[in-house]
Amino acid sequence: MAPEYKLIDPFIGLPPKAPNPSQDPNIARWFRNSKALMEGATVEQMVADMDECSIEAAILTATGQPELPTGPYSVGQRMTDETFNAACKEVADIIKRYPGRLYGCAAIDPTGMMRAVRQVERAYKEYGFRSIWIMPALVGLPANHACYFPVYAKCAEMGLTIKINCGAPGPLRQARLQQPMNLDEVLIAFPELTIVGTHVGHPWHLETVALLQKFPNFYMITSGWAPKHVPQELWNLANTRGANKILWSSDYPILPMQRCSQEGWAVPLKDEAKRRYLRDNAIEVFKLNVPK
Repeated sequence: MAPEYKLIDPFIGLPPKAPNPSQDPNIARWFRNSKALMEGATVEQMVADMDECSIEAAILTATGQPELPTGPYSVGQRMTDETFNAACKEVADIIKRYPGRLYGCAAIDPTGMMRAVRQVERAYKEYGFRSIWIMPALVGLPANHACYFPVYAKCAEMGLTIKINCGAPGPLRQARLQQPMNLDEVLIAFPELTIVGTHVGHPWHLETVALLQKFPNFYMITSGWAPKHVPQELWNLANTRGANKILWSSDYPILPMQRCSQEGWAVPLKDEAKRRYLRDNAIEVFKLNVPK
């Protein structure tokens, strides 16, 4: 029987074009069953997976190939304008090929300071992206460090939603940089800014629940986690006072869309909360031009 509504995936990335022998060994170990991640795939195959899994639309992140940190205490990704522009243009061109199916998100390195602020503005004005993404473990600084604040202010000014990784990262980088409670100060300082955590926030997922209860402008995507493994505390919140707080995602190509969609339909949520989790919350939080 066909589902009564389609899914929205607010956190996907481009598949690698070919097997990547330099893939982070921890990512390769954790997510070895993702064919797209381990063997490569085309954009056409990615969209075909969306069709197969009844995913109506997805938010695609332009990450490029910035210089990644080389040591446990290194800071910054050296996101040059050339790298940033090329990544955004690639994703923008793909979005044009699939109107109504894909929306853009830009990866930002806040250590660039005013360069990062100008990149945020360019992502919106030149490429039409409505959200940005930051991974503190790769930045090398926690989300409440001063270098993030100009980016937060710009996003608040422009009405852009920001996604920030929370919890122990897959790559072998410091987990403490992604402790959810780092966002407490940020959420107090920027009540006009919509912040969406990603990846549950484990092992501090109770902090995630506390922040979701405390702040009307904070949300959490269960990306990076097969839905059947998401901690029960998040389902308890979604079934009670937080039906609008939790968003489904496959985190493709990290996890297969097929597995995450199947398990997404089976999560222990009431019907209305499940629809919000699988679809409606993403439309609202990211202001997508998709009918609810």
